[in-house]
Order: sequence, then structure tokens, then C-alpha cells
Amino acid sequence: MRRGGSQPIDRRASTRKDVRVPINLNPPNISPVIPGRIQDISLDGMKVRTEITPPFQIRDEVMFLVSQPYFKFQGQGEILWTSLTGGTVGIRFTQLDEEARRSLDEFLSLFVYVPTSNR
Repeated sequence: MRRGGSQPIDRRASTRKDVRVPINLNPPNISPVIPGRIQDISLDGMKVRTEITPPFQIRDEVMFLVSQPYFKFQGQGEILWTSLTGGTVGIRFTQLDEEARRSLDEFLSLFVYVPTSNR
């Protein structure tokens, strides 16, 4: 959505980090899982590009799993939007257990830039 015809309005509560991480999405009652890549992620949700056009509708629930040596993460989310071309979805996290929340927090902390002093 745009305000005054110029700048987009960002309603996100958390800052997103651009990443490219493999993920598997598993909508209820649909098999097999849908492979994709996380495009950006925050404490609240993520944008995922799938390899196929997923059969998602807005408000659908989806389970997800990331199992990489550097990032293990699973939970459940709600589809907030789908792209017009059908290959990208926005997911808000609805169920993350304590381990998933901790893993996500640690992963996101890898992207924090801390400037060094030139003393």
C-alpha cells in the first residue's frame, strides 16, 4: 500500500533480514511438502519463494521446516498474502515453540552489524 503516491507503508513490527535459506512448507491435508527458499525473515514472519505454485489461499495455515547445519527451525504460520504470479507467499508465524523462537533469534542475531571504533 502506498501513502501519497510515493513511499510504501511498512506495517511490520520487526525488521526483516534478507536471506536465502531452503525451507519445506507443509499445508494441512496436502502431500508432498512444497520446497522453497526464504527470501526474508523477521521475528514475526517471512517471505518464501516456492519452486512450484503453491495451492495457498489467504489465511490458510501452513507448517514449515528448515533443517540446515546453521539454522534449524520449525513451526506453523498463516498465509497473509500470495503473489499474483503464484510463486511467493507471506507467512506470519502463529506457533513457534521456545526452541524455534530461540533458534530464530540466534539466526537473526548473525545479521546485526556492530561498528568498530577506530581509536
